[in-house]
Amino acid sequence: MADEADQHEDGLTRPALKVPESRVNVVTPWTDDELDRKKIAERLTRIIEDQEAPFVISLDGRWGTGKTFLLKRWRQDLVNNRFQAIYFNAWEDDFCDDPLLAIIGQLTEHFQEGKLREMATIIGAIALPILTAKLTGVAFSRKDLKRDNLLNDYRTQLRTKREIRNHLSRLAEVVKEQSGKPLVFIIDELDRCRPTFAIELLERVKHIFDVPNIVFVFGINRSELVKSVASIYGEIDASVYLRRFFDMEFVLPQADPEVFCRYLLQRYELWPHFRRLGQATRLNRHADEYSAVAEQLHQFFRQLDLSLRDMDYCLRVLALAARGLGPGRSLFPYALVALIATKVVNIDLYRRFMSGNASGAEVIDYIYKQPAPVGAERMKGLWNNDATRVWIEAAIYCIDDNRTITGILSSDGHFQDMPNSELLSQRTRNSDHREFATSVLERMRAFSSNNSHLLLNRTYMAELIDLHSQSDGY
Repeated sequence: MADEADQHEDGLTRPALKVPESRVNVVTPWTDDELDRKKIAERLTRIIEDQEAPFVISLDGRWGTGKTFLLKRWRQDLVNNRFQAIYFNAWEDDFCDDPLLAIIGQLTEHFQEGKLREMATIIGAIALPILTAKLTGVAFSRKDLKRDNLLNDYRTQLRTKREIRNHLSRLAEVVKEQSGKPLVFIIDELDRCRPTFAIELLERVKHIFDVPNIVFVFGINRSELVKSVASIYGEIDASVYLRRFFDMEFVLPQADPEVFCRYLLQRYELWPHFRRLGQATRLNRHADEYSAVAEQLHQFFRQLDLSLRDMDYCLRVLALAARGLGPGRSLFPYALVALIATKVVNIDLYRRFMSGNASGAEVIDYIYKQPAPVGAERMKGLWNNDATRVWIEAAIYCIDDNRTITGILSSDGHFQDMPNSELLSQRTRNSDHREFATSVLERMRAFSSNNSHLLLNRTYMAELIDLHSQSDGY
């Protein structure tokens, strides 16, 4: 849980700003599987468990969608079920000149004893003629460029590749004899590597490791990998080119933001902090604010299509804001969550709004620009929730220009014909939504009646979200 939470001078324990990544439980690797990724892993296992022909799978998911979480736990699950399974973060070995060295290095590291260790060591020794020139960095001489020398070098490399393949085949065969299962090589984060390293690694797997009883599974962000291919080969159909490396391609299903949001709120221990704060100040406001955050946060996540990593970042910023709460301070959850989410997905718009160079209407229109899905998913986002939208617009308008916007909304006639009408969102400017605009105005007046408007400004929100000095409240 929130191991980094600290004790403040008022006796309250503040929520952590970063929760360490949980380690894989060796015995029960899926104990922290809040998103039910185990089902995906089980299907992958069924696909590969009796695979004999060379087989390469890609698991596609954009950055921050939980591929690494899944692949690390799946690897441990495979090991627990008598597979020989290797997990390899390609990005961490991106410093190698030749990915062949990285792959063989992982192979020799994995097999620590017995016959398989001996066989892996032999493969490493055989590969030296291919790797030596790159490892030493020695420049070619005129003598090296003579025809006979070049032909001899080619023959040596060709012979070496055949020997590596033969020994790999034998090693995989022994693995299959001992376990009844193929050797599984899981390669993660390939799309984060240097384009040359990423493409060479794929080509090494295709041309050298394409042997029976070995399965490769790549965790990739396909769109980023396509860019890497295009940067190397230029004007080609990079998507089609990638397909030649993979026998099967899968897309990681999108996680449920509501489930993951609930998990993050527990992991950062925000409710205990708000509860203790309410007990210390004898105010119900902070508990109500937490309830509002818990209810609406996942709706923003869904609305803006945030990755799991982006969701986690939002919780860290929320934890920072919570640490700054005191008796005279309010979280203003609807404004806060809207601005945090905007900061994650469009930091330029966030900066312009916080500096006064963009209106609140621009922020609101950006949040609501995503087309609403059909069916049950529509009900889970902000698209169909006018009650929440009233709170969001009222709070953002107060931060932007409370007096001017209150004046516009109090006037008769068509909003779009009035001066400064650009301060209103597209929906509010539409005269067909007068009832909605009236609700926003009532909410803004409610903020004024309890003096909340005194803190609903750019400076105060920047104190919560960024590094601005904190005021004393109201």
